[in-house]
Amino acid sequence: MSLEQFHGSYLGEQADIGERFVTRATIALTKELVVDKKILNLGLGNGKTSKILDEFVKEQTVVEGSKKIIDLFSFKSHKTTFVESYFENYNTDKKFEVILANHVLEHVNDPVELMKAKFSNWLMNDGIIFVTVPNAKSLHRLIGKEMGLLKCEYDLNNSDREGGHQRVYDISILKDHIEKAGFEIVDFGGYNIKLVSLMQMKDWSQALLDAIFEVSKKMPPDICANIWATVRKK
Repeated sequence: MSLEQFHGSYLGEQADIGERFVTRATIALTKELVVDKKILNLGLGNGKTSKILDEFVKEQTVVEGSKKIIDLFSFKSHKTTFVESYFENYNTDKKFEVILANHVLEHVNDPVELMKAKFSNWLMNDGIIFVTVPNAKSLHRLIGKEMGLLKCEYDLNNSDREGGHQRVYDISILKDHIEKAGFEIVDFGGYNIKLVSLMQMKDWSQALLDAIFEVSKKMPPDICANIWATVRKK
C-alpha cells in the first residue's frame, strides 16, 4: 500500500477541524512528556505536532513513509531530522527516551509485531512510549450505529478508509496489543468527546473545542473519541 495517496487527508476543511480538535488536544497531552528529551516521532501528518514539539525537545527524529507528505509539511530545524521510511523498515542505532505513536497503530498492517520488533529496539530501557488511537466505543460511533450508519462500531467508515485506517480500537484491544508486544501500561485515559462527525463540527469555535477537550479528561475513557496510553518495557 502506497502512502502517497493519503496526503490529501491533511488538506481541506476536514483536515482543518481535525487539527483544531484532535491534533491540538494530542499536542497538549504530549508536550510535558518530551521536554529536553531525545524523541522518535512516528508519522509527520500535517507537520503541526512535530513543529510545536521541536520547541521543547532536545532532539527529534520524525519517520514518515510518504515523500509527498515530507515535501509538503517538513520544516528546517537544527533539532529535528526527517527520515523517509515505513516504520517497519526503519533501522537505527539510536535509542530514544520517548517514542510518540500518535494515531499510528490503526494504520499499520501488524501493530503487535511492529511494537515487538521495532519499538523495543528503538526505546531506551527506562524510556516511555506514548500511544494514541481512535476509540470504537466513542459516543459518535455508537450514535452512528444506532442511526444505521454503521453496522458495528468496529466497522470502518468512509473517513477511516480515506485516512488509511485498517482498524478501530477500544481499551481492551489496545491493552491486549500492548501486552502481546511485551510492554506494560503505566497509565491510560481518553480524550475528546464527539457526538457528531468532524465536518459537522467545522464551524464550532476554538473555545468550544478546547472546553470539550478539558471536560473529556474527566470523563470515563471508554466513551471518549480517542484513547491514550503511556507504555514502558516490562
